[in-house]
Amino acid sequence: MYEILVPVDGSAPALRAVDEAVAIAEGKKDVDITLIYVSPSPVYFPFYSMVGPSLDADVKEVEEKEGNQMLDDIIEKASEHTKVKFKKKHLYGIAAQEITDFANDTKKDLIVMGNRGMGAFGQVMLGSVSNKVLHLANCPVMIVK
Repeated sequence: MYEILVPVDGSAPALRAVDEAVAIAEGKKDVDITLIYVSPSPVYFPFYSMVGPSLDADVKEVEEKEGNQMLDDIIEKASEHTKVKFKKKHLYGIAAQEITDFANDTKKDLIVMGNRGMGAFGQVMLGSVSNKVLHLANCPVMIVK
């Protein structure tokens, strides 16, 4: 079994990474693609903690629904033209850390990801998620432009 992990956030580069992963998997036996979406945990936003735990629960419920809907939509669209098997995973936390922890813990063979997703300002302020994954992952990482 060959397993490919594709982090997605709905951005154009992430969707191109899904297409690239499908192209890699096409025609091969026993290849699975897992799409992963990482929601920022309310813990990382001090405002939520100041307002109270009920807002944390509300935010998490909305994130859960929206994140899973996005994953389902991407899988539905990608599945239209392929027989590749897809799995999905929705996690909470710091994107680069969650992606690499999941990839390392589940022994993924390859990570295919977009080169940027949150926009130029976020990239400058927080650093590139793809760059961090590239340095933290135990498996090869393909960055798609």
